[in-house]
Amino acid sequence: MSSVELREGLVVVAKGIVCVVTKFTSLDNISVISQKEGKRFIVPFDEIEFFPAVTDEGVALIAPELDELARNASDDEITLAESRFDVIGRYSCGEISLAEALVTLEMSRSNFYRLKKNYSEEIGMLSLLRYNRGNSKGALKLTDVVERYIQESIDEVYSGSSASISKVWSDVEAKCISSGNPLPSMTAVRKRIKMRDEKELYKKKHGADAASQKHDARPGKKIFSRPLERVQMDHTLVDVILVDNVRRQPLGRPWLTVIIDQYTRVILGYYLSLHSPSAVSVSSAIYHAALPKFSFLQKLGVDVERYPYYGVPEIIHMDNAKEFRSKKFESACIRNKIKPEWRPIGKKHYGGHVERLIGTFMTGKVHFLPGTTFSNVVKRRGHNSDKASALTFKEFTKWFVKEVCIYHGRKHSELGCSPGSKWAEYFGAGGDAPMHPPIVSNPFKFKLDFMPEVTRSVSPQGIEFKKCFYWDAALRLHVGKAAVMIKYDPFSLGTIWAYLDGEYLPVHFSDVTKSDFSLEEYHAQKMQGRGEGHTPAGGLEDRSLAEYVHENKELVKRSQSETRRARKAEAARSEYLSSQREESNEIDVPVDKTDKADRPNYSRRATPFKGKNYD
Repeated sequence: MSSVELREGLVVVAKGIVCVVTKFTSLDNISVISQKEGKRFIVPFDEIEFFPAVTDEGVALIAPELDELARNASDDEITLAESRFDVIGRYSCGEISLAEALVTLEMSRSNFYRLKKNYSEEIGMLSLLRYNRGNSKGALKLTDVVERYIQESIDEVYSGSSASISKVWSDVEAKCISSGNPLPSMTAVRKRIKMRDEKELYKKKHGADAASQKHDARPGKKIFSRPLERVQMDHTLVDVILVDNVRRQPLGRPWLTVIIDQYTRVILGYYLSLHSPSAVSVSSAIYHAALPKFSFLQKLGVDVERYPYYGVPEIIHMDNAKEFRSKKFESACIRNKIKPEWRPIGKKHYGGHVERLIGTFMTGKVHFLPGTTFSNVVKRRGHNSDKASALTFKEFTKWFVKEVCIYHGRKHSELGCSPGSKWAEYFGAGGDAPMHPPIVSNPFKFKLDFMPEVTRSVSPQGIEFKKCFYWDAALRLHVGKAAVMIKYDPFSLGTIWAYLDGEYLPVHFSDVTKSDFSLEEYHAQKMQGRGEGHTPAGGLEDRSLAEYVHENKELVKRSQSETRRARKAEAARSEYLSSQREESNEIDVPVDKTDKADRPNYSRRATPFKGKNYD
């Protein structure tokens, strides 16, 4: 007889029970599980009988589909098949009569004989297993043309956030009607869509980035052993609308650039702005993170001991935004021994720590502020963010720094302690641990490396920047010089630095009574000036004069119209006279032989008539 390959999942008979091979325990034994009771036991190879049985010619007695049916048969189906096999076997041996067999099996004579045709001593009870009615699972019965239409429509129509089964079916319907093919049902189209790879469908509907986030494997993670070893930086538009300082009218949403230490989850530094992320945002966040924040906290009225975290990071991880890819920023990092690192395109999970931090701040803090816009239109439904807005930029800045301090004191779910405690475990813990992070030896030079820069001319009044004039006595020798490089600190515009004679010269406000302000306060005032009720330079302060503007416009229009009318009339009159002269030249007109001397001279002034003189 031909051999049978022993494999896991093969249906066999062990100790007279139908079983399935589960694994090989040794060279002589195998582990099986009974299909009827689900019991596991170990049997030697020589005590099992194999299915499917084969003839001497190697032809299988049990068809492959029967073998598959036996694998998937339930316990109830196997019990029923064994019962029928036993009754028909006893009837075939003459142990019971036909009537007794029919009563035992509770079936009619015709069904009994139909069942008896399937009875096989060699195959055993498997020969009497019932087949499921209807199409087998996964069977497809549409024509090749309709199948092609469905696949084409899935590729073409199932795309974007509005992708749906009904849109695909409508497209297939149009193709079938045009070509005269039968229409498939909605269920058939749904079945073909579900047969596609789940990641492929998610990518078509939500994009490659979202599909990667949901379905791509992310084995392992980087382990860090100390603070400042690696930080992450990112931007976000804060979900709240701020108001101006004077009229308390909606101003807009601020941007946040934040840097988080991956080991301790401490917010090492940040920058709030009213403009889109730029090199200014990046530079300001960098040196806010790297340097102590004493003056910054004192200006906001916060105890300096509440935010003692600072330090130059070894690696700074960012996405691929253009402000992170600038050559100036990259060279400034290298000069200060900071390694810039950019995440692979489309791999947002590489910046997971800062992404989660931003999400936590939005949902747990910002979304409870007046004027919040929430994170989506569903949550925002019925909420008027503009009407509810109440905080100015300066007030929001003070609120935010205190919330950062609170965040540092709350227990972190992944750390098992607060970020502040995790930082303190490393710094100031005693022994060989350092008491504080290394301090930048030349903070001014460090700030200059990252400070934003512009070029300005030196006029007799000084240097003009952000509508303010800056002056220093040393500028007298440089009046008239153009394209002078200017560095400025976005946190404090009271002083700028002009690069003259190979070094940076500090230049202060010309008006010594002028108070210091930040770049974002300047932007807020500028945005406020654009609001309703504020007159720009050259604007009309006396609104009642607007009526004269309209009246003068109408006067000019009328004068233009009258002039065009008069010119048209004059042109018509000239044309008429010209045509009359041409006609008179064609007719013989008697020549006037009157002496020119006798003709009246109309150029002379008339003499008054005094009557006749009779003397």
